[in-house]
Amino acid sequence: MQDMAASAEKAARFLKLIAHPHRLLVLCTLLEGERNVTELTKIVGISQTAMSNHLAKLRSENVVDFTRDQRTLTYRLSTANAEPIIAALYKIYCSGDNVETS
Repeated sequence: MQDMAASAEKAARFLKLIAHPHRLLVLCTLLEGERNVTELTKIVGISQTAMSNHLAKLRSENVVDFTRDQRTLTYRLSTANAEPIIAALYKIYCSGDNVETS
């Protein structure tokens, strides 16, 4: 039972992390492929400072990782565990085949 409680805590932390609309949009975008900070900033529509803060949170929880090519940072999803969750949310809310319920 302790293992299940620890797993529930970990899952709750992850869900809290992705519950922010900007971070969720970043993750859905990265599900489509790697993007640099400039691309992510344009897609999400926030300042580079705000984007850096969101990416730092996602990095600190090992959800995203990056590579550096001189001054350009390119981000990607870093954990396979997050992909099915993000993919399910993407399919429901971000793809063209979603169905809205009332």
